Parts: sequence; C-alpha cells; structure tokens
Amino acid sequence: MNSSAPNEAIRRVLGRVARQEFVGRAAELQRVVAQSSDEYAGRGLLLLMEPAAGVSELLRQAYDEIFHQRSHVVPIYFAFTRNETTAVSAAIEFLNSFLQQYIAYKRNDPQLCHLALTLQDLLELAPPADFDWIQQLVESYDRQRFSNDDRALVRFCLGAPQRVPEKSGRAFVMLDGAQLADQLNGSVILGTEILRVFDRAKVAYVLAGLRRQILQAAYNARLNFETLDLLRLEQLSNAEARLLIDRLASRQRVAVSEEAKDLLAQQFGCSAFFITTFLQAAREKNNSLVSYLDCERLYVDELLGGRIQNHFADLLEEIAPTTDLRLAVVRLLWESIAGDQRVASFEACRRRLHVKGEEMEEILQQLHIQEFVNWDGSLVEFADGPQAWKDYLKTRYRLIVMNEPRALVVADALTDSLKRAPHTMARHYKQVQPYDLRDVLLRFNCQSVPAVLFNYAEFSKRWKGAGLEETIVGVGAETDLFSLPQVVHVASAASFNSELRQVCEERRCMAAHAFEGSVYSDAREIVWLAAEVESKQEVAPDLVELWCDRLDRLAITGGFRRHQIWLISNEGFNQEASALLVRRGALASSQQQVDLLLDRIGASSVPEIQPLEGTNEFLVVIPMGEDNELLAANTVEQIARRLSFRPEAINQIKTAIVEACINASEHSFSPDRKIYQRFRVENDRLVITISSRGVVPTNIGGNVGQSENHETADLGDERRGWGLKLIRSLMDEVEFERVDEGTRLRMTKYLRNSST
Repeated sequence: MNSSAPNEAIRRVLGRVARQEFVGRAAELQRVVAQSSDEYAGRGLLLLMEPAAGVSELLRQAYDEIFHQRSHVVPIYFAFTRNETTAVSAAIEFLNSFLQQYIAYKRNDPQLCHLALTLQDLLELAPPADFDWIQQLVESYDRQRFSNDDRALVRFCLGAPQRVPEKSGRAFVMLDGAQLADQLNGSVILGTEILRVFDRAKVAYVLAGLRRQILQAAYNARLNFETLDLLRLEQLSNAEARLLIDRLASRQRVAVSEEAKDLLAQQFGCSAFFITTFLQAAREKNNSLVSYLDCERLYVDELLGGRIQNHFADLLEEIAPTTDLRLAVVRLLWESIAGDQRVASFEACRRRLHVKGEEMEEILQQLHIQEFVNWDGSLVEFADGPQAWKDYLKTRYRLIVMNEPRALVVADALTDSLKRAPHTMARHYKQVQPYDLRDVLLRFNCQSVPAVLFNYAEFSKRWKGAGLEETIVGVGAETDLFSLPQVVHVASAASFNSELRQVCEERRCMAAHAFEGSVYSDAREIVWLAAEVESKQEVAPDLVELWCDRLDRLAITGGFRRHQIWLISNEGFNQEASALLVRRGALASSQQQVDLLLDRIGASSVPEIQPLEGTNEFLVVIPMGEDNELLAANTVEQIARRLSFRPEAINQIKTAIVEACINASEHSFSPDRKIYQRFRVENDRLVITISSRGVVPTNIGGNVGQSENHETADLGDERRGWGLKLIRSLMDEVEFERVDEGTRLRMTKYLRNSST
C-alpha cells in the first residue's frame, strides 16, 4: 500500500478536523487504514465502541487518508442515522452514497462527495471506463425496487460494492453504525443483513458501532469469528481528553483554564462525544470555561435544555416511543439507581412498566445495548452509566414524575454539580499514583520476594524513618523469601459482590485468581483478595477487622476454596492492627512496601534488549534452567507494553514464553544449553520465536516433527503434548518446526485480541 502523505498535506474530504488536530486515536486510525490493504482483503473488522466513545471522525479520517493514497483501493464511508425510518430506505441511501464516492474517487474530485446527486446524475458523471457496469447496476436497481421483496432489495443495495470490476479496483467499505437502529420499521434486521451480505461478498469492510449491538448482530448472522478482526474503541485516556479539550477550545475560541480541563475530562469520563458536544455549546453561547462555576452553569443548561438533554431524550424516544412509557422508564431507572436494590427480575420490570413481554424485551434490549442496564435474559442489573446520564435521569424524574418546580430542579442540579466538582477532582488526583493495584497483581508470576514486603509490622520495626537507600539495601539483603503465585486473572471485587461499590472505588479492591508454583491444580489454586484501605494515618484494628470480614464474606459468596487477604494502606497499620492481621492470616503492606515490591517484580531485572537489523526486531539469549524463563517473560512484557497490549494479553504472552522455555530446558539435548528468543514488532502483532540447538522436544512437537533420537520419546511422560496445547490456547498463531540447527517455535499474538 502506498505510504500516505504527511498529515498536514492531507486535504480534508470527509474529515471534520485537520489531521494534526485529530486527537487520541492514532493507533486505531492506522489499524483501520491497514484493513484496506491487500493483506486483509476479504476480511471484516468489527470496531466495537463503548457508548459515547465517538467513532465517526475516526472513520472519516481513515477515509481521507485512503482517498489521498490514490491506490487501487476505493474508500467508501457511510453513516447510518436516525433519519432513516426503514432498513430499505437506509440501504437505498447506501447505494447512492457508494456510487457517489466511487465516482468522486475515480475522478479525484472530493467535492463530488458533498453534492446532492441522483442516480441519473451519477450515471452522467461516471468515467468512461466505468460507465457500462454502473449503468447495469442502476438498471438492475430500477427493476429490483419494484419487486416487493424488501430483503432482496436491501441485499442488492448493500451488495453493490462487489459489482466493481476487478480491473477497476477494490472497494473498501467503512460503515458507521453508531446510530444503527435494528428496530427500524419493516421486517429486515439491518445490522444482521449488513454482516451477512459483506461476509458472503468477501469485500474488505469495517463495521463500527456500539459493542453490544455489533457483537449481537455478528452472532445473529452466524458469522465465523475466525474470519473477523475485532478492534475495541474505549474512552480516551485522561491525557488524550485534556489534549482534545485544548485543541477544541483553541479551534472554537473558548477560554479554558487548566483546572477546567481536568474537571471536564473527569466529569465526562474522557468521552470524546460529550467533550466535543460541550465545547461546541460553549462556543455557541460565547461562554468561557475558566472556573468550576463556569463549567457547571453551562453543564446544567445543556443538561436541562441543550445538547446533552437532546442526546438522552433521543435515546429514550427510541427505547420508549410514547410519552407515558418514557415516563415509566425514567421512573424505573432512576428509582432503581437511587435505591439499594440494583437487581430485578424481568417480570418485576414488566409489571412496573405495564407492557407485554415482547415489548419489555425490546426495551431491555435497547437499554442493554446502551449499557444503561445489564440484562442476561432473566435478571436486570441497573448500571450507573456516565455521570451525565445519572444527572439527566434525576432531573427528568423530578420534573416529569414528581412535578417539582423547574427553578428548584435547576438550582439543585447546579449546586449539586458544584459540590461534586472538588470531590471529583480530589478523587482523580488521588488516583494519579505510582502504581495501580490491578497492574501490581498481574505482575505476580512465581517470583521470590522478601517476605518482609508483606509484613508491615516487621518492616516498620526495621526501617521506619530510615533513608530510601538504606531501606533498599536492607530489603535486598533479606534471606527470608516469599513465593508469589502466578496470577492468571484479575477483576474488581465488586464484580463478585456489588455491595463493595458502596464502600470503596472498584479499582481499589481486587480479586486475583492464581496458582501457586504455576501448578494448575485444585490444590494449588488460590484467590488473592487485595484492598487499599484509605486512612491518613496508620490503620486501626477496627478498620482492619471490618475489611477482613468483608473479604472473608466475599470469598464465601464467591465460592473461593482458598483465599489470601492482602491489605494495603498508605501509612501502614498500628501495632494492634498488625497483631490482628497476624491472627486473621492476612498480609499487610504500606505504600512504600508496594513500591519496593514493584522494584523487585517489575522490569528492573530484565536483561538489555539487543536490536537486530531494524528497531522492530530484538534478540535475547538466556541460559537454560534456574528460573531464567522469568527473565524472558519480563522482557516480552516490556516489549508488549510498547505495543499497548492490555494486561490480560501480556500475562498470556508471558505464560506462553515461560512454558516454551521450560519445555526447551527440560526436553532439549542442546549442546550450548541456551535459549534464543527473537521478538519482532509488526503493525498489529508481536511475533516471538523461541529456538534452541538440539533435538525436537517430543512433548510439544506433536505431529509436526518426530525426534530421531528415541531417548527423547518418553511415552510415559504425562506432560507430553500438553505444552503446545497450553501455548495454542494462549497465543493466536503457533508454528513448531524443525530446522537445521535444532528446533523453532514461532508464536504470534495480535493486538486485536489484547482484551480477551
């Protein structure tokens, strides 16, 4: 594929902002553009969007980049909107947009994309080389639209890109389904039909939209997920959200203070959609956003009568078309969120709304897609949703259910948001800490660390008040070691017991499923329950007992056979609390101990990575045995983090590396007793090659290659064949081959699978 022009040189075709002002989606943009290459020909990419994350501009920017590459790939972008009332009308509009953009590309005339043209106009504008097939397409459409077969007409229109002759290029279709409405009037379910048509046509495409809706459409279409690529689009990071606010404010000529940037990023959950909407409102009303009061005044205006109100009102109108039903839905949602009971049965919800079962299913399905509720077919769990959604529900409830005076509702909304603002920022600044509990636990991988790092009383006795250097040296000299388990999965403890959300932030209390010694058996399985206890001084015994009781109850309700409690406090624990921790069998650490622990299990022990021919390929050589496979695991973690793999995927890669190295050590007759590891970084994947000199390890060779040395073919080895099976379950592609110098295992992990 031709390299794209420099960002500043790319003329806008469909993009709403200049490339240099497009913030926060660089990796996702390049991944979408890469989908248009011949490498992905015939494959679909499902771009799964978190609600209000914003996706339209990403696709528009990808369109512009591909348009200016002037290759044989013809970009097509189409956005489904709420303006279309039926699947048929949406499909006809797609056909018209496809021909218009195809001709604009062939004529290299971006302006054609923005004109209102009929099919006859397009036929007249068609280049001579394309006239015949476009004329046939238009004539076939004229016949098809009078057939009274809606499904056939929808499939015909959506299938238009596959009619492009091979000599004329290859269409790459990007479908913006963020507003895709499967409940459009008529008998055709649009999302499902889109996937069926494009999957059968083998046309490269991207379908972007709400993650639950798009995945459900794929399941309904019975697609083979092995032929699909997945890319998850979440909210921006805090730094990206601040940069977006800065760029938008400059472009919209809105004065914004540094404090206001932080507040808006946190208040809107780093949502590109809400941030953009809010800055547009500030420009239209000529408002500056210098103080918290400036921000919250505009926020309440938008919440009760502006863009935010319109956004949620449109969603509710789709979910509940009639006024009375919307009122009932608002009542149900707000009373459930504001009350203690967050879970209800399907039947209880149906009775409260006074609707039939089929209508209730449609309502819950739409609420589930928007992630306002979690519905599994029987039970309904009412989710908080973004802060703006909760504020909208509360104000609507007071206005239309309780009939309270509007002036009172406005005043309370403003004062509530102003009182919440400093707490929001205090919570944010407190979260900007040197470690994340989830990340700490995911680093646990059978390392041996000083036991004193989990014993605050002993740590305090030896080094309280000592200098940092003295403490580091003292801890490093410890001979009493503690063996960490291998953590395989970490989730918020609130995922197992929602009541914990009421007493702490989800990120501060975690349940980590692990195995001791990397032995995967019931006897070695253990769940670490870790919690950060908030206190400005050493924690007292009553708070320790409260947390131990909570976590013990969590272990019982979660059905955990064995568990280990680990409490962390910034300032540690007093003498009485430490004694109680010993009696309860709990571990305890201060912030300083966690920092020292991270020094031991982080990247500090990773050997220097040596680049090969290019900066995207590295070689590491380690001796066999003596737990050196852990050095390999830490090395690949460092590289995987550069590619922005998620912690779960990094842990899978590390486990596969460890297993491959162990097998090479245990089963290879290597003369030099070394393992050669090559790491190659590509656009969307990490390719790892593990090789050693010697014979093929029989336990992972399978049928790929059989050892010629029968001494290695121990059929009684209970691990035979198990190593490769585990590695295949962890990695996306695994190739085992014999080479002249010994054996080679090539493993590939795609970035698209990093969240699985």
